[in-house]
Amino acid sequence: MVAIFQILYYLVLFSMFLMSIFIIFHIVFYSYSATSKLLTLAIFIPVAGVLLFTNFVLFTQIDISSIFSSLTIR
Repeated sequence: MVAIFQILYYLVLFSMFLMSIFIIFHIVFYSYSATSKLLTLAIFIPVAGVLLFTNFVLFTQIDISSIFSSLTIR
């Protein structure tokens, strides 16, 4: 059960990473000016990177097996 939950989480994390790449692509190719492109990239990339990294770090700190063991009927 724990392995399935971890696989599902990694799929969600990977999809969030792909969505970030999709957003960066659109910022690069569809910005109105070079200034707005640099400004939005300078804001989006660090914020998205920190959010993805902290999400991953916090998820790896969770003891999933103890959560699922307390949820099962005894």
